[in-house]
Amino acid sequence: MLREGYSEAMKRAVRSYEAWQSERARNAAWVAQVERALEPALGPYRRERPRDPDEARLLRRIGTPERLIGPVETPSRRER
Repeated sequence: MLREGYSEAMKRAVRSYEAWQSERARNAAWVAQVERALEPALGPYRRERPRDPDEARLLRRIGTPERLIGPVETPSRRER
């Protein structure tokens, strides 16, 4: 269970779109640094589970790397 003070603070937190955008670039740099550090030990990450075609299209539109999108579910795959 979350601490009451934490929960209340999160309800009051307001972030502008501009703040989110500026944090996004900084967070992307951090994720890239972590990936570079872990890749020698774990190998590159690649999504194996099929993804919904609409979701894959959205992720491509916002610039998600293809290795994180993974295979796209086709009608023949859904029947399995």
